[in-house]
Amino acid sequence: MLPMTRKLFLHLMLLCAFAVNVLADANNPKQPASPVPAATEADPTKDPGVRKLSRREKKDRIAALSQAYRDFLRDVEPIMVERELHTFLLLESDPQRDLYVEEFWRRRDPDPRTAYNEYRENYKDALVEARAEFKHMSSERARIYLTRGRPLNRLKITCDRYLQPLEIWEYAELPGMGHDTSLLFYQPRLGGDYRLWVPRGIEQEDLAELISQELVGQAGGDARRAVQEVFYDSAASGGGGFVSKIRIYCKEGELILKAISRAQQSRFQLTQLFDPPKMQDEDVNRILRATVIGNPTAPKLPAEFSARYPGKRGARTAVEMTLIINRNDLKAKDIEGSRFYNIDITGEVLKDGKMFETYRYNYNFDAATLQEKIPITIERYLRPADYKSRIKITDINAGSEGIIESDIVVPQIEVNAEVASLKAEASETLRTIQDDVSRTGASLRIVPLEGELVTGLQHIETILSGEAIKTVEFYLDGKKVMVKRSPPYALDLDLGRVPQPRKIKAVALDAKGNLLTGDEIVLNTGSDPFRVRIVSPRIAPKVTGKIRVEVDAAVPEGKTLKSLDLFLNETKMATLYAPPFVQSIDIPADLGIAYLRAVATLADSTSSSVEDVVFINTPEFLQEVDVHLVELPTTVLKGGKLVRGLAEGSFKVFDQGQPVKIAKFDAVDNLPLSLGIAIDSSGSMRDRMLEAQRAGAGFLKSVLRKGDRAFVTAFDTEPILVQKWTPSLADLTAGLASLRAEESTALYDAIVFSLYKFQGVKGQKALIVISDGKDTASKFVFDQALEYARRAAIPIYGIGIGIRSADVEVRYKFNKFATETGGNTYFIESAAGLGKTYDEIQNELRSQYVLGFYPPQGVKTGSAWREVRVDVGDGRAKTIRGYYP
Repeated sequence: MLPMTRKLFLHLMLLCAFAVNVLADANNPKQPASPVPAATEADPTKDPGVRKLSRREKKDRIAALSQAYRDFLRDVEPIMVERELHTFLLLESDPQRDLYVEEFWRRRDPDPRTAYNEYRENYKDALVEARAEFKHMSSERARIYLTRGRPLNRLKITCDRYLQPLEIWEYAELPGMGHDTSLLFYQPRLGGDYRLWVPRGIEQEDLAELISQELVGQAGGDARRAVQEVFYDSAASGGGGFVSKIRIYCKEGELILKAISRAQQSRFQLTQLFDPPKMQDEDVNRILRATVIGNPTAPKLPAEFSARYPGKRGARTAVEMTLIINRNDLKAKDIEGSRFYNIDITGEVLKDGKMFETYRYNYNFDAATLQEKIPITIERYLRPADYKSRIKITDINAGSEGIIESDIVVPQIEVNAEVASLKAEASETLRTIQDDVSRTGASLRIVPLEGELVTGLQHIETILSGEAIKTVEFYLDGKKVMVKRSPPYALDLDLGRVPQPRKIKAVALDAKGNLLTGDEIVLNTGSDPFRVRIVSPRIAPKVTGKIRVEVDAAVPEGKTLKSLDLFLNETKMATLYAPPFVQSIDIPADLGIAYLRAVATLADSTSSSVEDVVFINTPEFLQEVDVHLVELPTTVLKGGKLVRGLAEGSFKVFDQGQPVKIAKFDAVDNLPLSLGIAIDSSGSMRDRMLEAQRAGAGFLKSVLRKGDRAFVTAFDTEPILVQKWTPSLADLTAGLASLRAEESTALYDAIVFSLYKFQGVKGQKALIVISDGKDTASKFVFDQALEYARRAAIPIYGIGIGIRSADVEVRYKFNKFATETGGNTYFIESAAGLGKTYDEIQNELRSQYVLGFYPPQGVKTGSAWREVRVDVGDGRAKTIRGYYP
């Protein structure tokens, strides 16, 4: 007997791994040889938005569906996750189901911005092909065909003497199995449809089913012994063994052996091929919040309904629907001694039995201000026709709800005073243009861009008037980027992937190249509540006589404008006290180069003034020099404890390793504090939301002092400002009380959005971000949000609730925002731990220093990232890692 070589032994062991399926099938035909494992989705009934359905309920609800919806469920069963099925079966009407079907395919669309849904169309084609190709749609080949797509090649293999009929499917790539991979299907010896071969181990039984009945019969004995004899006795006797027989006698022997090897290496991944593509839980359940679905176990909330039609907008009629509820039927939420009622409205409008539109509103009421009867008004704009209105009103604190259905007949409304208002607005715009034309013979205005944060490729359009204009030059941040000598006077500008302040100018020239007029817009300037801007003129190269100066001023909530002064050079020309801030100013013919200046001052004498300047009668554009003071919020630690009371001389600042002069030094005790709080309000925060609201209100109550202010942002699928900048603790608490937990998590978008709110804000600033999980819905990616955070240079304090230690990537990214900006990160188990965390943040914020320096000469705006370092004589200084000039 010759000994087996090591290589042959390994081949035999690998082939042995190919047989568990067969013997199991032979000895127990009812036991699946390659079972389709249960989906690994979380139990859908654990989400409060999904009511648990028993097996009988599911069966009865499916039976009650019309044939079209039963066909839909049958067709998409291979790709529908369990949570989606539960959601679909909870819907109450065909219009809701139609809406769900559209949402089902939208979730899988690789590019939802386009009208064409590639996934849906490919799946429909694959479904037609699978029905034609496979006998049963529940078969494993059919399921793989639908869940993983068409293979590049399907090889049907016949080697009757040694093997059962096989198929090898080749794919360019499969999840978890890499590139250029294959799947091996076999037909069981006892008949039936092909099954995917999934090795269970390295025993020889794994291969038994692949061996033909003829070979087993020749070997004698039962199947298990026969396989052993074929593998080991043949090899030991020098006959070459089963591997050699496959190579020699099967035409595709090498492909078979390769497929066996690949299956053995990926046996755990193979079990997951039948799982439908994973979906975000919050996204799946969104339709339950967007449609009117009653909870049969919820307490009833009565409401009176009425409708009226007070006006119109264009061709649509204003429909004003009013619900009146009794205060005694509601339950209040208590936050830091203040009581609030929280009402959610979900509405459907149906036309001819089809869903016309859906809407949602959230209402938050301070209990101290409410009367016995609470009116809630809903306004929609509908074309004249007959509709059915369905409204669900929910008290989210008590869980009670009511559903009101009503037929509404929307009438045709004649033109009213609204048109006059629109005409007056248009007349004001025309008056401004006429003033420009009368002064210069030409007018140019840049059409404002939509959106608060503007990035990427943007189309810049202008509105021109005057035959003298022959050329328009466009500038971005002071640099000429385009010259247009013929209409249309427009261009596309790439503003970069990360929002940052950008200045766009357009100037009009005559045939000789002389400046006539122009306009300028500034993008991404932030939302500081106190600012002033000269709207017109922005560019005035040649101005004499009377000109119309228009100024826009924004005043913080709760503050009063003391005055708005207009200066020509340093001569005060007018003082305005209330809008509209428009004034005619006489420009002497011999004045030459000059500037207009607008200065706004608040009645609160402790606030500094803000101003804006526009140069006039400039022969050419004045070169713009942006002298940017870099501020470094700095914390000093010694032995883990905060160090207070240091003098300026204790600090040294280094820019790219070189020492720079400190131009500004403040201790935080001398500065007002400007805080932003961004709270995750996605569905996963549902059980923690009340704790987080109360802890947030408690933090603001303890940290805010006179002169401080804050804002509150909530974020689920997208961020939203729930309370703008205010010093009022009551307003901030009300903003926190309004939060609802639902949908997905747009963490990165929330960080960018919240940091944007600090643009133009001076002094001590910090952003506190509270979240319980990874980003699932942002338009900005991590690197973009991190770059924006670096540019903003505002300390970020991240609070991660319930983020497990195993979630290494989530923790790393969350922590990165803090370390790059000089903040800190805290990971806690539940919202109950927020109080202690807030105390630590407050202590640090009240123990900081703000250092400032100007970049070295020659450092240009827009140049590369520069590293900074702060050294302190006794202790360790923590600050931002660097800045963009």
